[in-house]
Amino acid sequence: MKTLFISLGISLMILTLAGFDKFNSGTDSRTFSFKTIDANQIKTVITNTGFSDRNPGPNTSAFEWPKNSGKYAIYYTGLWISGKTGDSIRGSRAMYGSEYKPGYFDYALQQPMGENDPEYRLYKVSPDHPNGFNDFDPWSDWPVQQGAPWVDNNGNGIYEPPVDAPVMKGDQNFFCSFTDGYRDSILNSRSAPPLKAEIKMYAWAREQQACADAINYEWKIINKNVSVWNEFSSAIWSDLDIGTSNNDRGGTDSVKNLAFAYNGIDNDPIYGPAPPAVGIIIKDASGHSQYKSDFGNVFKCGTGGCPTDSLQTFRVMQGLNTDGNRFVNPVTGNFTNYRYSGDPVSGAGWNDSTSGDRYVLLGSKFGNVNPFDTIEFKTITYIKRGSSNLNSLTELKNCADQVIPVSNINTETPAGFTLYQNYPNPFNPSTIINYELRITNDVKLKVYDILGNEVLTLVNEKQAAGSYEAEFDGSGLASGIYFYRLETGEFIQTKRMALVK
Repeated sequence: MKTLFISLGISLMILTLAGFDKFNSGTDSRTFSFKTIDANQIKTVITNTGFSDRNPGPNTSAFEWPKNSGKYAIYYTGLWISGKTGDSIRGSRAMYGSEYKPGYFDYALQQPMGENDPEYRLYKVSPDHPNGFNDFDPWSDWPVQQGAPWVDNNGNGIYEPPVDAPVMKGDQNFFCSFTDGYRDSILNSRSAPPLKAEIKMYAWAREQQACADAINYEWKIINKNVSVWNEFSSAIWSDLDIGTSNNDRGGTDSVKNLAFAYNGIDNDPIYGPAPPAVGIIIKDASGHSQYKSDFGNVFKCGTGGCPTDSLQTFRVMQGLNTDGNRFVNPVTGNFTNYRYSGDPVSGAGWNDSTSGDRYVLLGSKFGNVNPFDTIEFKTITYIKRGSSNLNSLTELKNCADQVIPVSNINTETPAGFTLYQNYPNPFNPSTIINYELRITNDVKLKVYDILGNEVLTLVNEKQAAGSYEAEFDGSGLASGIYFYRLETGEFIQTKRMALVK
């Protein structure tokens, strides 16, 4: 865990040597805002300027796990984008100081807009609080005019809550709009021209997440430039500090589209024995030929690993070293786009052999992006603890497939029985109910009205271990509150849903 009490002179010296600003929080914008997400055992901060996991005021770690424990596993996470227009290298990044600001990019004027508009803040909604509660916004405030996703239950194309509702994939759901178009900020230490991107972020988390605690991020990156973006790529960069920051190791897994960090010792001074492991997954990269990651890097700043200017940033966003050369796996002698891609548990392959402060970068290359084209880039941050530092990494990898929400049967065996909140909710006329079974068992999934009368049996059969979904169609029912109940062995759980016509 890092706490920054450093004199200005030392700060400037480190900035010069490392090539990045570790001391600006991105709070220079008058419409900057942030909120807490704590649906499961992760408690952290999300902002409306492309970064998360750091408390902007005191500049301290925000990714607390387990929540309210005073123990932290991530210091900072940010979105990076990079590309060219003609021969001009362009890009923006959130790395201790964000080069994004709230608002949007006006294509006709070729100017960023909205920096001083209070409507371009961070929004947070819940299925349980249509009228708002504490830091939850009422559904009526959901900024559909900014591109926030919503469900048109009455089909008239007009957002009319509570008949219509925000898209709510989780128990806590967030949205903001921001752009990289502003370049009047001192945070742009690299002086790279902006891509002129408009970015819509939707983030969510569930109270009951399969296998491991997780937060989902969905980024819609829109080209508002009059020029084509050439060699465009997007990535998530993160400073993964598991407890203390000087005993971590990093790695990548191209098969699982995963970058991770784990503790190099089995007894962290903060987490104690069996410290957890942390991972970032690229869940989806729409517009990419294979919907996956193309490169994964583990930085060791001070040894040439961290990019110090726009050219070096472009190179690492293409899966290269900062000098433009490809990585060479010293074990196989082959070129690779994934650094430390071996198996630390067995010791096979290319592994991080020393411990220290580690930064990871995981991204996808999309090639050329035309004006008004949209890239959809979806990532998941998650954490898992096992019986030792290396077993935590084993468990983290075992959970990689299961933390990704599924819409059909999954061949991976879930770690437990789980009944998820239906989606969409409220709904009209149909909704999807997902659930997971740890073992083969008899399963009953039934729907009841508010008086407890059985309305419909959706499932009544023996099912194998796995992930399932069931569709409930309420076309012939009246608007109101309904309940769905899953029974399998000793596991019984009920959740509420709302049919609105």
